Amino acid sequence: MKVTFIFHSSFAVELKESVLVFDYYGEGQLPKFPQNKRIYFLASHGHGDHYNKKILAYRNEYPQAEYILSRDIRLKPEEGKPWIHSVKGNEEYSFGPLTVKTLKSTDLGVAYMAETEHIRIYHAGDLNWWHWEEEDKAWNNNMAANYKREMDKLSGEHVHLAFVVLDPRLCGAWDWGMDYYLSRTDNDHVFPMHCWEQYEVCRRYEKKLENQAGAGKAICFHKLEHPGQEWELSEK
Repeated sequence: MKVTFIFHSSFAVELKESVLVFDYYGEGQLPKFPQNKRIYFLASHGHGDHYNKKILAYRNEYPQAEYILSRDIRLKPEEGKPWIHSVKGNEEYSFGPLTVKTLKSTDLGVAYMAETEHIRIYHAGDLNWWHWEEEDKAWNNNMAANYKREMDKLSGEHVHLAFVVLDPRLCGAWDWGMDYYLSRTDNDHVFPMHCWEQYEVCRRYEKKLENQAGAGKAICFHKLEHPGQEWELSEK
């Protein structure tokens, strides 16, 4: 399988028979995909750095494409199509061979646990442990509780590909969300995202994991270096 980092939190995952594109909003170069594969565009929420309505035009290039959009993304009645699906948090959906479970974001919209071709893919969207120094203690405590509640629903799950927030704007709390996610799940491959092009944060986390490896905590972490970066990975 092939993973492409498009930009920010946008990734494409190409499998043998299908392609999943997460949170593409027009920034970065969308790869070209074979016409015979099923194409799914998944948008976690309507923030401008995760979704733009212009992605719906890719249906012209890929007539079999389907769109899975968080319910907060509003379309006009005349824009509704049978290949556009609206989803909400803490639900499970089936779209042909694709199964999607959603978690409720701690910001807006949903996070996705998608499974197809025996591959399980987690994309966090904006589900993260957002701890802001300018917020009061009650707000931050509530955020911590909400994030842990959602992550605990994944406890013990095996995930083949995980795309998880690693946001340098959070200062001392930059890695809390990633740490807690990894403490609850078993992952083959982990990709940071939402780094605001400050890729040094990826190298920092890679170094942190290397220091933990001696304690039996080795994790296959793929640091981001530039948009368009690609990985060819074996399907375990």
